[in-house]
Amino acid sequence: MTDDLDDIQRVLAGETEAFRPLVERHAPRVLAIARAMLGPGGAEDAAQDVFAAALEHLAGYDPRRGPFAAWLCAIARHRCLNERRRRRPIAGRDPPPVAGGRSPDAALDEQETFARLDRALAALPAEQRATFVLVELAGLSHEEVAVIEGTARGTVKSRLSRAKERLRAALGPRPGEAP
Repeated sequence: MTDDLDDIQRVLAGETEAFRPLVERHAPRVLAIARAMLGPGGAEDAAQDVFAAALEHLAGYDPRRGPFAAWLCAIARHRCLNERRRRRPIAGRDPPPVAGGRSPDAALDEQETFARLDRALAALPAEQRATFVLVELAGLSHEEVAVIEGTARGTVKSRLSRAKERLRAALGPRPGEAP
């Protein structure tokens, strides 16, 4: 993206305020990765760490190797994987708070669905989870994820396929639904 390259050049030239548009443009994607890989607790801190690391290492970004978004997602992936290794598994974590004007039954159903999805994602092997998050939640292409993960495009496709298969099996039909 030309805007990214322009902002990067300005930051590297000493105009640090030019980093703000990069953060604003890419924060939703980085937060989505952090939330999916770490859960709601700590996702914002992890995203801040990602942007701090990106700013610190911005001179190392090479646009010939891929788009800035892919480079940033690679940093997010690595930071989140490292954070997950440091954390102990959290059993019975509270589901995300429910907002809006839904009925209590609908709100409870949504909370249960999010909790089931969180548990299913947490149960995936790290490579499958990272691939699923980068493709399905961050919206990156298979090629971009292959560059981030340092693997072949076919490996990304197979990891994604296995992750989806495991998620389908783990989630199965909801209570009261036919299989």
